[in-house]
Amino acid sequence: MSVTELLEGRRAVQEQRYSAAEVEALIRRALAFPVEPPERQQARVKRYLPVYLICCVLGVAEALAVWMLGLAPTEMGQTCLVLGVGFGVIYGAYAFFWMAETLPRYYDENRIAQFAQGAMHIHIPGVYYNNRNWRYVLRAFRAWSMASMLLLPPSLAVAGQLDPHLGGKATVAAFAVYILSLFGCIVVPAKRHEKDEE
Repeated sequence: MSVTELLEGRRAVQEQRYSAAEVEALIRRALAFPVEPPERQQARVKRYLPVYLICCVLGVAEALAVWMLGLAPTEMGQTCLVLGVGFGVIYGAYAFFWMAETLPRYYDENRIAQFAQGAMHIHIPGVYYNNRNWRYVLRAFRAWSMASMLLLPPSLAVAGQLDPHLGGKATVAAFAVYILSLFGCIVVPAKRHEKDEE
């Protein structure tokens, strides 16, 4: 298989020679995400920034309260608390303000089970992304990052109080639900809208 076949995502019917300009155009198309106009990006920041900031302040305040009151007494509970809130703050900002809202055309032309842009990598075997389902995946991921940041600290606080009676299993269960909900927020909309009409 040639490099050009890999970039095009299909087998060539016959041997084809490409000019330097054609190869360069093919590489740019394969690597570049559509550039979002600055005014659209500004409108997106203006729309989502208040929600993001409120959720971050509340999530961090909840996490600090749980930590200071000793409601997540185990090392695992404290680690989950920091990871969950940190993930919500960092990846929430990425999802709201920097992730591409439109995928390159080759996602629509091929079945691609991976999204990679900067620090964000999503790869779930059997889940294919395209512009029919991407806006739903992005919307669900944004909602999950904020909701999980707000719900994880009280969940870990409750689990921390149950752990002495359940041998530490409540914190493990709370974090397992957190991780499974992340996969669910990506898989469900991706599968449901993968073949929608454009």
